[in-house]
Amino acid sequence: MNLTADLSQLIDQLEPRARPGGKGRALMVMGASRNAGASTVARELARLAARRSQRGVWLFDLEFSGNPQARAARVRGQAFDAGFGRDPFWSISAGGERARIVARESVVGNLFVTELQAKSGSVERISLRPAPDYWAAVRQSVDLAIVDAPGNSRAPLSMAADMDGVILVADARLSRLDGIAARREAIEARGGVVAGVILNRAGPVRSAA
Repeated sequence: MNLTADLSQLIDQLEPRARPGGKGRALMVMGASRNAGASTVARELARLAARRSQRGVWLFDLEFSGNPQARAARVRGQAFDAGFGRDPFWSISAGGERARIVARESVVGNLFVTELQAKSGSVERISLRPAPDYWAAVRQSVDLAIVDAPGNSRAPLSMAADMDGVILVADARLSRLDGIAARREAIEARGGVVAGVILNRAGPVRSAA
């Protein structure tokens, strides 16, 4: 699969749904199965979107342990508070220690990636929750927010209704793809909308209305 060409096509297809009244969009990229490659797709989608962005693209990494997206994107420089002045979609229990989620700019211009800053071993639990006011503030501030959601967790489903769409990523090498239907049903049951399906590692992007 040619990620650059196919994801550029996906961005073009999604663009007409974008920015009513000048607002940005919030999209979630979620694996339909474990190791489907959703994180790679999310990062490449963010990188390509940042090229045409004026207000910036934020990549939210829900794999808090180790900050893999921040490392892969080689973030640098000043850290920005990812709270946008609202109650965010996360809650962190860190045994009284300071813990926060920030965003730093990638070596790719206009691309900011979140990372968890906390004392090693202090984080006991991170909970996710709906936060429509938070995402409204995000849309007012950036052109595009992309949420990289682990395919092995159901916790991000609580955020599905706050997104403008969810892009599912499935591994085309698997003989059974019924995980796509199951994940779609779970997203729609939470009030979310599946905006597209990517069969990773084979063929072009398939988009869905």
